[in-house]
Amino acid sequence: MAVTAMLVSVSAVSNDDFEKKILRSNPKADRDGDGVLSASERAAVVQQILKRFPQVDRDGDGTLSETEKQGLLKMAGNRANRGRPANPGSQSSVRQDTGPPFLLEKLGLKSELDVEYRENTKQQRNRLDFIYPKTKVYEKAPVFIYIHGGGNTGGTKNAIYNKSDLILKELTDSGIAVATIDYRVFGQGEELGFQELFQDCKDALRFLAINSQRYGIDPHKFVTWGTSAGGSKALVTALTDSDFLPGKVAGPGTEHTVIGAISFFGATTYLVEELWEKRLERFPNRSQSKSQMIFKPNSGLSTDEIRKLVSADQYLKSDSPPILLVHGDTDQTVPIELSRHLYDAAKSRSLDVKLVEVKNAGHGFKPVNGNPAKPSMTWDETQQLVVRQVLAWVQ
Repeated sequence: MAVTAMLVSVSAVSNDDFEKKILRSNPKADRDGDGVLSASERAAVVQQILKRFPQVDRDGDGTLSETEKQGLLKMAGNRANRGRPANPGSQSSVRQDTGPPFLLEKLGLKSELDVEYRENTKQQRNRLDFIYPKTKVYEKAPVFIYIHGGGNTGGTKNAIYNKSDLILKELTDSGIAVATIDYRVFGQGEELGFQELFQDCKDALRFLAINSQRYGIDPHKFVTWGTSAGGSKALVTALTDSDFLPGKVAGPGTEHTVIGAISFFGATTYLVEELWEKRLERFPNRSQSKSQMIFKPNSGLSTDEIRKLVSADQYLKSDSPPILLVHGDTDQTVPIELSRHLYDAAKSRSLDVKLVEVKNAGHGFKPVNGNPAKPSMTWDETQQLVVRQVLAWVQ
C-alpha cells in the first residue's frame, strides 16, 4: 500500500473510521482475511507509517495521539496537493540535528548507542543506548534505566531524548549513568508471548550487570522508570529476582539489584478485571482484540499463567524496593485504579510506596476532553519529580 494512502487512512478520528479506511484502501492489511482489523494488524499498519515518517510521533511513544493524527491528516493533504512524494530535503522530512547523537553532543555526554544486549530477532529491537555520567561522583555509577511505552505494539528508546532531556541532564550531572532500552513488540511479524517482552527487559538489566566493569557501573544500584506499557515493565523488572524469565543473558555476573522503581501511568495487574472497567467502556472492541493478541497461550503457558507472570502485584514482598507511581486521575487508557491497587497492596505490606495523582489529567498527563481545567502538573514538573526521587534513592 502507498504510504500516502496509509497516512490518509490512519488519520481518521475514530477507531471505526480508522479500520474501515484501512480495509478499504488496503485489503491486504487484513492478513487472516476475517474482515476485521485485529490489534496486531492495526499495529503493523501504524508501524509502517512511523517507520517511514518517524517525525509524526512527536512524543516518541510509538502510538498516535489525536493531535498526532491531525498532523498526519495535514501532511497527507499536503502530499496529495503536491501529487508527489516528499523531497528528502524538504522541511517536512526529519531534521538531522534533532536525533539522539545531536542532543547528546549538545549536552556534552559520552554514549554508546544501539548496543545489542542479547541476540536480536528479525525485529532488530534488542538494543540499548548507554549514556555515561558527565560528572564523576561515584566510584561505580548508579544506573537509571528507561523503558518506553507504546501499548506493547510500538514505541522506541528514543522517547527519552524527545521528551525527557531534563532527566538526562540532571542525572548525568549528578554522576548517574542512563540507559534506555528497546524490546520486542507485537505486530512485527513475530509470534510472541507477552512474557517475552518482559524477558527482554530483564535481559537488558542482566546485560548491564555482566558488563558492569566495562561501563564502570554498580549492578546493585539500578533504578527503573517506565511510561505506560513501559511502566508495567519497570515495576516487574524491579520487583523480580535477577534470574526471572531466563532469556539469552544468563549465568554468573548477571546478578543485579534495583533500588527503586518508577511507573508513569502503567498497568500494575492483569488479574483484577474490574480495575480495567474505564478502558473496557471506552475501547470495548480494541480492548478485546488486543487482549486476545497479548494473552494468547504461548511457550506452554496458559492465558492465566501469562497474566500472572506480567502482573507486578504478584511480586511484592518484604524486601521489595521503594516504588513511585504517578498517574492521571482521569486516565481511561490505563485507569488510575491500577496504580491505586498496587499502592494499597504495597502499603498493606508496610512497603515504601508513593502515589502521585495528577489531577485533571488523562493518559500521558494530557488534558481531558471537555474539561477546561489544566492538569495539576506539567510534564516538566513530573520530570523534576523523577530526578528528586532518583537522587534520594541513590544518595
